[in-house]
Amino acid sequence: MTMSDDKATPVPWQRVFAALANDKLRLAYGLAVVHGVDRLDERETRKLTGAGLLSTGSDGATAVDGSVFAAALAAAATPQPTGVDRFFHEGRITTVPRRTEDRDELLGHLAVRLFGAEDVLTEGEVNRLLATVTRDVPSLRRALVDFGFLTRETDGSLYWRSA
Repeated sequence: MTMSDDKATPVPWQRVFAALANDKLRLAYGLAVVHGVDRLDERETRKLTGAGLLSTGSDGATAVDGSVFAAALAAAATPQPTGVDRFFHEGRITTVPRRTEDRDELLGHLAVRLFGAEDVLTEGEVNRLLATVTRDVPSLRRALVDFGFLTRETDGSLYWRSA
């Protein structure tokens, strides 16, 4: 980030890396970090400021600006999934959560997403649907039944979404 008139404008991370890839500018930046900006010549100061590694405050003073690294990391960060999405990785369930609220949220989502309200399915059909979201089909099928999201015939031949 470069500071100008108390307003922050983002600096592309490529400009930061390009400056640090240059041996002379990397050395100049190291000197500025360790000994202060006053050790740099005008050209180095201008290039490092343009790359976002130095900033000029409203008082006109130039200083090392470490916030450019935090900004680059924040821009590259992958947003954390929320809701039931936090239980999926690449479209598949990693595990059924142990916490009751989380487990019920996930199983309820799957029951609505995979099984129609009026559908009556064979075990094979249920297995094929569950295989789209998990490798452990029997455990997920058992969890859906055990926690009341699917109902099945006593012999396990037919399944349907619970009311």
